[in-house]
Amino acid sequence: MMRALAEWVMHGPIQARIATVVLVSFPLLFAGLEAGTARVMVGFAATALVALSAAAVGLVTLNKGPANGAGLLAWALLPCAVWFVWREESSPLILLVSTTLLATVLRSTASWSRTLMVATAAAVLISALLGFLVPQTAFELRELSQQLEQALVGNDPQLADLVSPEALYEILLGGLVAGHLGSALTSLVIARWWQAMLYNPGGLRKEFHQLRLPPLFAALALVILIAGGSLSQELLRMLPVVILPLMVAGVALVHGVVAKRELGRSWLVAFYVATFVAGPYLISLLILVAVADSLVDIRKRLKAKS
Repeated sequence: MMRALAEWVMHGPIQARIATVVLVSFPLLFAGLEAGTARVMVGFAATALVALSAAAVGLVTLNKGPANGAGLLAWALLPCAVWFVWREESSPLILLVSTTLLATVLRSTASWSRTLMVATAAAVLISALLGFLVPQTAFELRELSQQLEQALVGNDPQLADLVSPEALYEILLGGLVAGHLGSALTSLVIARWWQAMLYNPGGLRKEFHQLRLPPLFAALALVILIAGGSLSQELLRMLPVVILPLMVAGVALVHGVVAKRELGRSWLVAFYVATFVAGPYLISLLILVAVADSLVDIRKRLKAKS
């Protein structure tokens, strides 16, 4: 089904427009549902459909260039405007524009590490503009941060000196932006996977296994994670944002090592199960390993299985 969709998008500009506009527009038919299980299920479906719409724009951008991608994006932005005006929902707009930008960078650089750096910079820009673009969302985040601070202090009064609504707001804002960044990267990966499936089998796998962050970027991200909150409260919004590229690099390293040593897919299954079970502990280890890899290139030092 995914291959058929990719082939349809690449069949011609009319087919690409139909696929992109329909995918991002279809959830609007159910936007009036009241809260409940049905609305939650539709919400998940809407997220997936909008991500596929962004992936379609990304595929055209990767394969036919930014000009064609921008033309297709213009069509996709029409239902996005309806989302924004009618439902005050900016996520489809942010996702489509971000994915198109990242696809343009990936096409011109053929480098996932540079694309991740641009994605991080774009996330920082979005976090700075979010309050102006969607003031209602910023207001809701401030209300949520105040409620969360009251709940935390209510459970443990000793936390009164350690947490504040302002700090919690910055972290929640960073988490929201990191979510947008993760969605854009997911759509970009789908677009690159489609392109590889149609024109370059195995290409995405090879690129992902070689992903390695530049040392300066990795070191700066680590400094922000360790000392960002103490340097400036505004830097707290950066914490969730910089975690994402480090995690992606760490996962790429694991995949690259498993492939080079020919360890088999069971090792990857075990890795993802351990990530689900261990959670923050393994994520912290992944971050440290990604930083170390940026400095010493672990894959290059490993010998392939003889």
